Amino acid sequence: MAMSGWLRPRGPVLSLAVARFLGAVATYMVLPFIAVRLTQAGSGLAVAGVVAGIGPLVRVLAGTLGGVAADHLGRRRTMLLGNTLSILAMAGFAFSQGALAYALLNGLQGLARAVSGPAQSAAIADVTLPEERAQAYAYGRVAMNVGAAIGPFLGAFFVVAHPTAVFLGAALASLLVVLLLFVTVPETGRQLRTVTNREAMRRMGHDPSLWLYVLGGAMQLGVYMVIETIFPAFLRGAVPGGLELYAVMTLVNTAMVAVGQIPLNRWLGGLSPAKGFAAGLGFFAIAYLGIAYLRNPLWLILDMVVFTAGEMTVFVVMPAYEASMGDEAVRGRTFGALSVKQAGAALAPLVVGGLLQFGGAHLAFPAVAAIAVCSGLILAWSVRMRARRSEGRPAAQTPAG
Repeated sequence: MAMSGWLRPRGPVLSLAVARFLGAVATYMVLPFIAVRLTQAGSGLAVAGVVAGIGPLVRVLAGTLGGVAADHLGRRRTMLLGNTLSILAMAGFAFSQGALAYALLNGLQGLARAVSGPAQSAAIADVTLPEERAQAYAYGRVAMNVGAAIGPFLGAFFVVAHPTAVFLGAALASLLVVLLLFVTVPETGRQLRTVTNREAMRRMGHDPSLWLYVLGGAMQLGVYMVIETIFPAFLRGAVPGGLELYAVMTLVNTAMVAVGQIPLNRWLGGLSPAKGFAAGLGFFAIAYLGIAYLRNPLWLILDMVVFTAGEMTVFVVMPAYEASMGDEAVRGRTFGALSVKQAGAALAPLVVGGLLQFGGAHLAFPAVAAIAVCSGLILAWSVRMRARRSEGRPAAQTPAG
């Protein structure tokens, strides 16, 4: 991507970036501390992992419906519906206790994100030219990461003494998203009814590169979600002042993304998706091997630097590549199909929480590192397969090359 053509955030692109910021503040004020609150109340890490995985599981089950709604109701209407459900979920956390209640509310929050996620991704693609999309998604990514750092920082500050304030604050942030979308974002996509659901499903069902990508993406998302769900509860028990250290690590992550993501997108604008996925997941693997054995706070902070390098590299290529996987008439449904990747986010807290409880960090985190390596190879393979299909050549049968 040429630097001279760099897109300035304005209009709907700016509004959607601000919406992602506020949505991330709301989500990450709550998400990392669900497991913390449950372990404080006496639940084990395995139970906390099950509860944390309910939201992503619902996103798997409901994501395709969110994609259909985005194409038929319109992107804006669907985003408004999803964020209204988020308000209800966050407010419910404020007045609930126990694993069952938290599981139900986390499921409602998962439904909210399943409804709004495909519409938000499709809306960004709708209001930008193809050559601008990587830039527009980069602004959204930076905004989300800033919110994802502020959220845990606020959550860590209030969760012990004032947990109700955490959840009500998250509900307020979701309300601000609804108001922002209602006032500033135009409707797009609703007029595009030229492709039936049956035809859209037929197209996607006959695209093996899409489902190979979903498999690799589910593994990648699971690797990523371990840091955001089970890792804070693990760190609380493994390192003195673990929650405070986690807040510092998230701030380091955010600072790197806020300062470096857009310049990195400029610098690596020509990076192929296959290489970007392989390199980014390699950084993830190195970081998880460090988490398995490092307990010094400074080394753990440096380990987060490695993790963030992987995250930034993956997101140089991922959003624009996913936006290219479906034309405008089926864009919402394509993003809905991609939401099946949330299966990884649903399973990772459960599996890793169980491994930590019964096998310890020296088993759990090297296993996550191995999954990261496999994910990078599968994603690279799927990208090459898709390119060969587009060129009319037979798809490769191995990930090498």
